[in-house]
Amino acid sequence: MKLWQACVCVMASVAVSGGVHGQAVLPPGDVKAAVKYDAEFFPGAKYDANVKTPDSVLGCEVGSRPATPEEITKVVEAIAGSSPRAKLFEYGRTHEGRPLHLLVISSERNIARLDGIKADAAKLADGMHTSEADASALAKSMPAIAWMAYVIHGDEMSGSDAALAAAYHLAASQDEDTRTLLENVVVVMDPLMNPDGRARCLRGIAENRTVQPSVDDQSIIHAQVWPGGRMNHYLFDMNRDWLFCTQPETQGRVKAAMEWHPHYFVESHEQGSQDTFLFMPPRDPINPNIPANVHKWSVKFADGQAAAFDQHGWRYYTGEWNEEWYPGYSGSWGALRGAIDNLYEQAEIETDAVRRLEGRQETYREAVHKQLVSTMANLRTLSANKNEVLTDFAAGRRASAGAEAPYAKRVFAVVPGKNSSRLRKFTDLMHIQGISMFTSKAVMNTTAKDRLGRTSEVNLPPGTILIPNRQEEGAMLAAMMEFDPHMQDGFLTIERRELLRMGQSKLYDITGWSVPMLFDVDCYEVEMAMPSGLEEYSSPSIPSSSTMASAVAYIAEGADDASVKLAGKLMSKGVKVRVADKIFELEGKKFDRGSVVVTREDNPDFAKAQNEVMSAAKDIGITVVGVGTGLGAGDLPDLGGEHFVLLTTPRIAIAGHGPFDPYSYGEAWFMIDHELGLEAAYLNADEFGAFDLRRYNVLVLPEGAGGWVSEHAGDLKSWVEAGGTLIAIGSTAGGVASDAMGVSGIRKLPDVLTNLDDYQQMVVREWEGVHEDVNSDAVWAQTAPEKVQYPWWIGENSGKVSDEEMKRRDRWRALFMPQGALLAGRTDDRNFL
Repeated sequence: MKLWQACVCVMASVAVSGGVHGQAVLPPGDVKAAVKYDAEFFPGAKYDANVKTPDSVLGCEVGSRPATPEEITKVVEAIAGSSPRAKLFEYGRTHEGRPLHLLVISSERNIARLDGIKADAAKLADGMHTSEADASALAKSMPAIAWMAYVIHGDEMSGSDAALAAAYHLAASQDEDTRTLLENVVVVMDPLMNPDGRARCLRGIAENRTVQPSVDDQSIIHAQVWPGGRMNHYLFDMNRDWLFCTQPETQGRVKAAMEWHPHYFVESHEQGSQDTFLFMPPRDPINPNIPANVHKWSVKFADGQAAAFDQHGWRYYTGEWNEEWYPGYSGSWGALRGAIDNLYEQAEIETDAVRRLEGRQETYREAVHKQLVSTMANLRTLSANKNEVLTDFAAGRRASAGAEAPYAKRVFAVVPGKNSSRLRKFTDLMHIQGISMFTSKAVMNTTAKDRLGRTSEVNLPPGTILIPNRQEEGAMLAAMMEFDPHMQDGFLTIERRELLRMGQSKLYDITGWSVPMLFDVDCYEVEMAMPSGLEEYSSPSIPSSSTMASAVAYIAEGADDASVKLAGKLMSKGVKVRVADKIFELEGKKFDRGSVVVTREDNPDFAKAQNEVMSAAKDIGITVVGVGTGLGAGDLPDLGGEHFVLLTTPRIAIAGHGPFDPYSYGEAWFMIDHELGLEAAYLNADEFGAFDLRRYNVLVLPEGAGGWVSEHAGDLKSWVEAGGTLIAIGSTAGGVASDAMGVSGIRKLPDVLTNLDDYQQMVVREWEGVHEDVNSDAVWAQTAPEKVQYPWWIGENSGKVSDEEMKRRDRWRALFMPQGALLAGRTDDRNFL
């Protein structure tokens, strides 16, 4: 039998048997005939001939193919430059330097008074000071503001092309309905939130383009190559970044959105290619801080969107997998500020078309059409209900920020510590999010609840940062800061039953995010009215460093995150650096373990080293202190002893591609390259066996490659034994923590369930080593004790659980492993980490 005959036979047998492993088989069809989608977007519409069409800029029909980021910029510039209804603003730049735009479209009268509309919007949003009567008057006199944002995930592309079609229609249409809509609504359109990711996705499509249209969604042209186009340059999912604002795109977008105070907030996405179309409202769990008006209007907008889809006979759904628990999504962020949010999830069609399981072929242009119909349906609903929507928006803001708000007398108190860099990052985030903070001048004795839910009497020192929950963005603040938000009781029952019956969670995504916990700031929740006479908080200036003629060393406080960056930067400049592994005190100044030390003896050209230290400290934002003696106080370490370890200049490599998770790789990449400013080699894991690992003394293995670790166990073990430092993350660390690897004493719990006694005694020894007190009478007694009490002994009748029972219990508990929980833990401060 010839090879091609064998292939035909294999394919025929798969088709007859119903697919591989029981999966449905894509039915055959006429590919070329289905790729064309001829439906008109706006049948019979008449347009202002002076406004440039997207087609004239693109050179093709809008929506017939994905427009590039550069083309999208040209289209919105052309519309803004030719229509009196449109105005273009740049609000930021990406890591790769691409512009981020807002295209504002409304009636000519509204465009001429945008500053006044923004001022009215700010007043309407002021739930602390704007009265109900004033809010009612504003609701009648001002237009609603719709924030329409598309494609934060670069490979979910149809929304941007729909935005171009909607923008042109709104800016040029001559029909009366559009004119009325634009009198009632200011459309603030972000046509492409992630241009870097979209560009990467389109490069992948171009590289894998075929002559024939590719309609199998498992084909690489649809599935993309690693890492795909979903994320931004550093592979961050920016639809999780609205809470933390780590990326420049998010920082610019948050600032711009807060200037507009939108009343309606759309985020456009795509989902699995064989899915249909999802929109709001969501299902439980819903963040308890989202105002009630959002839930009310979400149903009303769904009615309008459903009616528009029904006219076309399109299938759709709401809820199901979509919950609204995490406050860092685009729409959830808007909802917590009072906007009615909506989520578009269209079936993903990367290019050409996708053959669906029912036999129909859905084209890219049809996907664009569905996004477009959703946009126009929602804008019409907003226009028709403008006064009531704005009245309810103002009422929701008053409910969150008024004197009767549920958290009107709650204050979050943050006590500054030695980690000045961390505190600055925390307060910078609060400023970005528009949160007001104040500083206490005197000691405050009060009852407070800490991050672990323990209530006690505390003394808050002068300089404590007080953040009242009663403020304009009170709902957003509550969602950010609460230590332990609770889901609805009914949902918890559903969740447990789902875990028991189906073995899977109903939770979609992130469930633990408390900002003070993740920043590890010393934070308390206090029930009190805000004291009078407080000063508004502003980030403190960094005390300057200066050279000291008699210095034997310069020291940077190890409790400050910036000390790590300082050490790396100094070593890259050839400065010899030490780090303390124990608390020490020199000349009356106490320093934590981890402090960075540059000594005169290590650096013969100490004048040059001093200059490098001062320059780096200024650039990084950390204070260095000169000391004239290396003699430590009392029994604390002296500078020449074993507790000041000489660091080796890192030669870092990070493995990526292959099985490694792009998100985890991006986090490591961003941290080392952007945050620490260190050089690194970025290695393709698929070619790992060909690399000379002797060039590196640090190797970072991101999440997702437990099996890959096993394949390369020999090389990795030899490299570690030769002195390399291996940093493995997540499941990859699980692959390293095995007997086969033999590079660590750490093991995964399931692998040692039958041998827990040894590990239990290790934990007991660590705990007792920190807390044990000695009974001197017993030590010097002349008689032996009648009975020895062992710390792991629980009771006379306690027996060891059988190995099989231990495994059974572990399997049961694994069903209920919390998704995204923040855990408190104890660490041994003598451990090298």
